[in-house]
Amino acid sequence: MAEIKDVGAMRMIGYPYLPTMMDGNGSFYSAWEEFMNSDAPKQLDAHQTGEKNRTALIVFSPYSFVYYIGSLFPVGTKSFGDFVTFDLPDSKAAVHTEPADTVIYQIGVNQGIERLMKQFTEAELKIPKHLALTSHPYLVQRWGLDDQSQVQNHSGIMYIGEEQDSQPDEYDD
Repeated sequence: MAEIKDVGAMRMIGYPYLPTMMDGNGSFYSAWEEFMNSDAPKQLDAHQTGEKNRTALIVFSPYSFVYYIGSLFPVGTKSFGDFVTFDLPDSKAAVHTEPADTVIYQIGVNQGIERLMKQFTEAELKIPKHLALTSHPYLVQRWGLDDQSQVQNHSGIMYIGEEQDSQPDEYDD
């Protein structure tokens, strides 16, 4: 089911990846494999106070994006290990939640975004035309886990911020 709703502030704790680190099919499959086969998931789960989760966060800019792999935590959770933190604000968001039994990270980033956009379009939700040109340029793919770290559900969350200047500043040399 897709709907517009308020989402509370959250803290992403994980590792950032640049577009140059994508695999040939436009996915971060290799990065996810490395992450899942490391002790990172255990470290994140050990610090989790809410529902355990695996999360991909995409932070867009007009020219590129940064892709994070990790977990969502309550704001104020202290950083630990060698993880990076990124705080997400309170916001309105388009949210699509569905049952799931696995983390799907093999598909390309664009295909994942297109799949989510299709859900929002079919639900006739009013979403930003250009997410990178909003005050909240964030897209979250979150997989909720049970106590045995088995995937239970998937949520796609597109933040809805104020539209910004459609002509990003150009810089002179």
